[in-house]
Parts: sequence; structure tokens; C-alpha cells
Amino acid sequence: MAKITGAPLLWAAVLVFVAACYAKRTEEIISTTSGPVQGAVLPSTAGPVRTYLGIPFAEPPVGEQRFKKPRPKKPWKDVLNATLMPPLCPQFHIHFNSFLQVKPSDAMSEDCLFLNVFAPAKADSIPKAVIAYFHGGAFSYAGIGMKMFDASELAARGGVVVVTVAYRLGALGFLNLGTEDAPGNMGLYDQLLAMRWVKANARAFGGDPNAITLMGQSAGAISIGFHLISPLSKRLFRRAIMQSASPFTSSAVSKKDQSVHRAKLLMSHLNCDRDGTRELSLKDAVLCLRSKSSKAILDATSQFTTFGLDGFFPVIGQEFVPEEPASALRHVKLNAEELLTGAYEAEGDAFIRFILKTLLNTDDIGDLRKSQMVILMKTLGASLLRSDPDPIVEKYFSHIAASDGKGAVYAAADLAGHNQFSCPTFYFARGFVRPNTTVYVYEASQGPSSTGLPKWVRPTHADDIVLSLGSILSLAANVSEADESATKMFINMVSTFSRSGVPKVSENTPWPKFNDGEQYMHLSDGGNVVKKRPLQSICNFWNKVEPYE
Repeated sequence: MAKITGAPLLWAAVLVFVAACYAKRTEEIISTTSGPVQGAVLPSTAGPVRTYLGIPFAEPPVGEQRFKKPRPKKPWKDVLNATLMPPLCPQFHIHFNSFLQVKPSDAMSEDCLFLNVFAPAKADSIPKAVIAYFHGGAFSYAGIGMKMFDASELAARGGVVVVTVAYRLGALGFLNLGTEDAPGNMGLYDQLLAMRWVKANARAFGGDPNAITLMGQSAGAISIGFHLISPLSKRLFRRAIMQSASPFTSSAVSKKDQSVHRAKLLMSHLNCDRDGTRELSLKDAVLCLRSKSSKAILDATSQFTTFGLDGFFPVIGQEFVPEEPASALRHVKLNAEELLTGAYEAEGDAFIRFILKTLLNTDDIGDLRKSQMVILMKTLGASLLRSDPDPIVEKYFSHIAASDGKGAVYAAADLAGHNQFSCPTFYFARGFVRPNTTVYVYEASQGPSSTGLPKWVRPTHADDIVLSLGSILSLAANVSEADESATKMFINMVSTFSRSGVPKVSENTPWPKFNDGEQYMHLSDGGNVVKKRPLQSICNFWNKVEPYE
């Protein structure tokens, strides 16, 4: 289909016409290793897409299976109606931007281990590359049932099969007691089981089981970093795309002692640690936790976490991730040899805005002063940073005038963004470079034209989701020419990499390997430019203050 730009009314008219032709047309029955499924043909701006929604890949993790590793779904005989989006896994309500929000009206269930498949409608004798997508959300939020994770446009425009994968969140996905009843990393085991399902069933949807790319943003990218080095994830995928995070993102990764401490806090808040004067055994404590509702577990978690953002995360030092990522990158056999990774220039803007809105109930930064932001970052630094926040705050705020509230907000945003997203992303890329690997890196400053955030927020964390999947084209009330251009660029980038191992943003812009002098592509609406050594000075500073080793 030709490029569509210009008047919003024309855009809407085209979508209405396409929808009238293809909406909810029944798709043929497909046989999978789990059983027969029947989806639907749905519209996209690039033509019809075959969709199979809400396919279960695991038995419901409820009752005695709560906190345990997932079990494969028992095969079914009757045709599964795969035309409805699945529920979200239990989680807090949140409003991050106009696309990433979890509302009280959203359907949730502990029975949430499903996947959605999006495939080009046109049959092709040559199997297509497959993208298995893991969503972000700090291992606490979001899910494949949200409209922003509709991958129809990526499938149609990129000519790839896309599978979006659900996994358990929060305590239900990452409570860690180091026992069979609560081993920790259950969410990662969910992903692993889904990866095996995708490998076994790719051909049924027109995909190539030998050309699977793992793709994820934020927590999804952290997950993929673990799959790249885990001894359990071998021979299940060929390439990886990691957007805006890595296992070096310290706020979303735990050591075993930290995770056990949080588990004990949860037990205490739910009265599952003692029976009168007797301390409960771990087995009895888990039985007690299983007797509580998922809402009770969420409510208890909120009592000792900040918005649930410092709660339950993947744990290093156990079966799934036996050793530190930096050490593993140096000597283990990697599970893929081709990596595309990158981050936004202003990753931290969205988080600082979220904090200001939540704590101060303001989007107006004109009345803020430097002193307020310094206090805020020192307070947050006590939990966010592993080291003394004073020298870090000094580095980022020393050049800001006392009355320059806007400058102080941007300084705080850069501190958070560099520490948690940009530098962990670029350092993982450095560690991934080997004689037998190929690494491509980008830094972006192009986002959707509107995300419902105040104008001072620059293109930032999570903006790339709706561009890479193409869902911006159906979510935005008015799709601008810039939205169309950015979507085309991001989809071209991830789809060409998934097909060939070499990303392209346009035919006329060669993308050099990061292996060669740490060259990377800077993506912006003003043009794409090759640069060298992303954030070298500031990331070296962070590596000295809080070493990634």
C-alpha cells in the first residue's frame, strides 16, 4: 500500500474502507502442537493480517501452581477461538502515557499465560522470519492484551510473523524463596516455555523456526539479555533486539539476598510469616501466600515498594542466570551471535514526569527550583543508586542555576536515564562484541508526535514501542506525517534485522557495525547520522561509580 500522510480524515477513511473489507473475517483453522486454533483476518494500513489471539501456552499458574515454574498447556481437541485479546496478568493500575496505561476496567486474571500471533495474510512458499516479542513494564506492569502491543502493522509492513508473549509479573512472577514451591524467575521460565512453543509452531503460521529473533523493550530487553547468556535458552532463537535496557539495569534486577528480603516483607504484610509465636516454615509460608487473593498480594506489595517499581525482579545467581552478566558475557557461549540494541537520548524524561505527577501532582515545571529536584534525586537515589548519591548529584546539577527549574528537571531526567537505561544498554553492547558476533547500535531522538505527556517531555522511554510495532497508526487520534515516517523507519529497522541480521533505516544509509570502532546510528527526524562511542564519557563515569562488573 502506498504511503499515507496528510489529512487525518483521509487516514481515517482509508482505515474504515480496509476494515469494512477485512474486519473479523474468519481465518482457516491451523493445527498447532497444542491443538487446532482459528483466528481472524484483521486490517492494517499495509493490507490484511492473520491474527490468532489468546493462545494458551501453559497451564493456568493458579492454586498449587502459583509461584511454581509453568507447565506446558495440555493439548486440546476442539477448535480454539483465537479472536479475543487475553486478560492482563494481575498488576497495579498506572498511567505512564496515553498509550501505556492500566485502568481499573482492564480485564485481569492469574490465568494469563497466553500469546498472540500476527502474520502477513499473503501466503508465501518461503517461510518468514519470526519475532517473539517480550513487553516491558518493570516486571510489574503491562501485557499483550493492551492495544499498544498490537503488532499487526509490523507483521504486514515488515513481512514477518510476530508473536507477543505474556509472562507473570510482580510477586506472582518473581517471588523467590529458592525452593521448588517458589524458585524465583517464574516470569523468565514463562518466557522460556513460550519460546519453545514458538520454535515448535513457527511453520504453522508461515514462519521459519530457524530465523527467530527475540525482541523486547525495557524489562523485555532485560529478559532477552538473560536469555542470551542463560544455559536454559540455547538453540531457541537466532538473533536479538534489545531496546532501552539490559541486565545491567540495576533497578530491575535482584541479588538472591535482596529477593529473599522482599519475600519476607510480603509474608509479614500478609501475616504469612508466623502462626502466633511460631515462625512458619517456608513451605507453610507459601501455602499461606497461595491462600491470598492476587489483589491482596498487590495491596501488600504496595506497602513496601514505590509504585511497585522496586519490588520483585529477576534474580542472578540461580539456575536461570547462574552468574553475573558481565562475567557471562566474557566467557560463556552466547545463545545468539547477532544483536541490535539502542536507547533514546532522553530515556529519563518519562520517569521524572511520572514522579513529578505522582508526588507533586504537577506537569508544570516552570515553578520548580533546582533545590527541589536535588532533594528529590537524593531521596530516590537512596533506593535507585548503589552508591553515595551526593557526587552523582553534584556532577549532574553543578552547572544548573538555582532558579532554573526546567534545567534541573532535565538534569534529573538525564541522571535517571543514563544510569538505568542508556549506559546499561551501551555497556551490554560493548560486552557482546566478540570475534564471532555482530552488534548494531542506535540512539534515537524521534518519538510519536503526541503521547499525552506535557510538551517539555522529549522523545523518551517507551515511545519506541508504538513505533516499532506500528500500533501508533491505530492508536493516535491524528496520525501525523512524522508518525508515519518514524513508524516506517523503526519497522524497517527491526524487520530487516530480523530477516537478515543487518538493520536498515533506508536503502541509502549504510549502518556500520558497532564492532568497528563503536560506530552507531543516531536516529532523528532531521536525518540519520553515523556517530562513534555513544555517551562514552558519561557511561565511563557511571561504570566507575557503579561498576557493571
